Amino acid sequence: MRNPQLVYQQQSVKNASPLQLVVKMYDLIIQATYREDDKRVRELLSTLISGLNFDHEPADQLFSLYKYCQELSRKGGYEEIREILEPLRDTWDEVANRTSVNMQTADIKVN
Repeated sequence: MRNPQLVYQQQSVKNASPLQLVVKMYDLIIQATYREDDKRVRELLSTLISGLNFDHEPADQLFSLYKYCQELSRKGGYEEIREILEPLRDTWDEVANRTSVNMQTADIKVN
């Protein structure tokens, strides 16, 4: 029998919007900092870096922040990583929720 938690997690990723996936990435990074899992933190940050679209203005700043967080991880600066990423995570979450509500409202108006 499959692990119900794993099935739930897989479904939540499959059904997530791109913005919600960014929030999930932040959550995974933050969790990894609490475990002091340097390798996982750097891998997840690399994934965020590879997803940046440099055609948009904040990409350069996010790139610098993610690289800095990778360096902090190498040095064991997990608390500072959380101090940097938690407010960003909350902002992404707010945007994802606002976008979701706007899309639902638009869908209701169309139907």
